[in-house]
Amino acid sequence: MDKNVSEAKGRSLSIGFDGTCLANRRGFGRFARGILSGLNAANPGHRLEVVVDEPSRDLISVPLGVEVRSVATKRAQAESASATGNRSLGELWKMSRGVKKAGYDIFYFPSSFTYFPVWPSQKMIVTLHDTLAVDRPDLVFPTRKGRLFWWLKEHMATWNTSRLTTVSEKSRTDLARYFRMNRDQIGLLTEGVEPTFLKPVEDLPDFHSVSAKYRIPENTKYWLYVGGLSPHKNLKRMIEAFSGLPEILGNLVIVGDFGDTFHTHLPELRHAAIENGVESRVVFTGYVPDDELASIYRNAQAVVLPSLWEGFGLPAAEAMACGVPVLHSLAGSLPEVVGNAGIAFDPLDIQDMQKKWLQFAGNETLSQELSRNGLQRSQKYRWEVAGKMLWNEFENLCLNQSNHDRRVS
Repeated sequence: MDKNVSEAKGRSLSIGFDGTCLANRRGFGRFARGILSGLNAANPGHRLEVVVDEPSRDLISVPLGVEVRSVATKRAQAESASATGNRSLGELWKMSRGVKKAGYDIFYFPSSFTYFPVWPSQKMIVTLHDTLAVDRPDLVFPTRKGRLFWWLKEHMATWNTSRLTTVSEKSRTDLARYFRMNRDQIGLLTEGVEPTFLKPVEDLPDFHSVSAKYRIPENTKYWLYVGGLSPHKNLKRMIEAFSGLPEILGNLVIVGDFGDTFHTHLPELRHAAIENGVESRVVFTGYVPDDELASIYRNAQAVVLPSLWEGFGLPAAEAMACGVPVLHSLAGSLPEVVGNAGIAFDPLDIQDMQKKWLQFAGNETLSQELSRNGLQRSQKYRWEVAGKMLWNEFENLCLNQSNHDRRVS
């Protein structure tokens, strides 16, 4: 190895990590917690510190060995950055000043959700998960004000960062198109499955008690959706498609947080179940903790993901790790993530959704094949793998800057 490369790679770095969305229970929070654990597990000897707002400090936990720096703000940044919230310039300045004082070699944002400007500019990496919020903001934000604030935040994050990263090839292509960049200007990470979803079934909560808690009828087949209840998840079409299936196929269980800070349309979904005559066969559970969710995964016929847009689709990886086949949309990254572990359908075509659903239902041979494929494929989705990929991005950014400084001098 070149001496300069060796020196740059060998130098201990100080990395700051935006932890203001760690308490969020949706995808951004899950990714932040997962990538933080992966960074810590794969740490090649650098210093890692989480920066969090004071109101969120007691709501988060960090891996052993990770330091925490609190910034005194009045509101939790994740709450202020929600679909209907906003953050004051004063609080953004406090967060920026806290990072500036720390003097990190690199500051990392696991998403643009709680992004804040870091001035004066320093080395920074931001993970953008997809282009949904800028391509189709109407599916994410209920107000024009929310759409404008996100647009400004997304573009500022892109303009101010040293390096973008994302979580799938599909998102890499979409981001390059939207922001008029070359694909190689965007680093590629992956996502991972929490250890809970890898446990043997005997180590999970008893399904009898779990099903009773969430009113999932026992001794009846069910199909499972896991994720947000936002319009872009396309759940109204899924409910309509389900209503056209024979009753012998059982129930549809929809796991999604009722108290989500993102835009949800739960009343419309409940109405869709009534309107289509399946209210007695559609179960809305609300938020489910991971250990109980793993038990629910394991007993499902398949996981159905009808989304109009996904940057990655973590429930697909979780389902595969639990040995559950996936019926999924052709949209976004889902075909890339699921591969040969599922059956794809057109998310805009209810008849195609029903056709693929029926193709799978009752075909035990196909179910077993997809289950085996999913278990094998899910092994590539581990947070430590993602952590190693991100450490490589950190080290390469410092290495490139080091080489640039030598050329200038």
